[in-house]
Amino acid sequence: MDIGVPLRDLGAVDVSGLIKLVDGLTENDWTGNTFRQDALAASAHSATDNILIKTEWHPTASTSGLQHFEDLISVWAQQKGHDASNFLPIAREDTDIWPVYTLPEWLRYKDVLGPVVEQAIAPLKTPRGVVSRLALVRLKGGGTIDPHIDGHAMAAKAHRIHVSLSSTPSVEYKIDGRKFTMLMGHAYDFNNRVRHSVKNKGKRDRVNLFVDYYPDPGLVIRNPLDVSRPLYAEPTPRIN
Repeated sequence: MDIGVPLRDLGAVDVSGLIKLVDGLTENDWTGNTFRQDALAASAHSATDNILIKTEWHPTASTSGLQHFEDLISVWAQQKGHDASNFLPIAREDTDIWPVYTLPEWLRYKDVLGPVVEQAIAPLKTPRGVVSRLALVRLKGGGTIDPHIDGHAMAAKAHRIHVSLSSTPSVEYKIDGRKFTMLMGHAYDFNNRVRHSVKNKGKRDRVNLFVDYYPDPGLVIRNPLDVSRPLYAEPTPRIN
């Protein structure tokens, strides 16, 4: 979303539990599921490792010709030699733009992620929105995300929030020609509708939680089989 400025600090978030979780992740946790890199992400993000938890998707965003998200996962899984049933979404929310899918990883991480997401989006003061994308993203030391502009339909409507989970002052964000760093434990509203890039000039990994938050999704139709739904209770924000 174009927020009118390159970056806005939304304040500190209690990330102590999430940092402990991240510290316990294995290399297989980071690299065992490459669905986002292989089938969803633009080439600029190929330098990152991801644990994808929620994502929006529409056939118009894909060159595969497939009409259903589940088919995209199944084709990818077959190519990788995986059992597709381990990767299929556990819930779907239909917004007035694109459907949003919750992936199985939510069940593993929800108890820690849920409170962090609620804190990160609270300053936006739009509690009826939908989290349209949620991912842990790692940029290794020396890694670079090339300059780009996020051009998909949801990018124009959803806030892109970064929650910084690592103390990496050597990581340089360049947004609309200006350079920024992020403080560990702070949430930032990030303008992804202007040209931006990231350089990790240090040796330590940069780890961020990405939260895309669509504040005005219209009437949201939820999958009645949504196993995450018990975590949602009015009037708290939709995080699942």
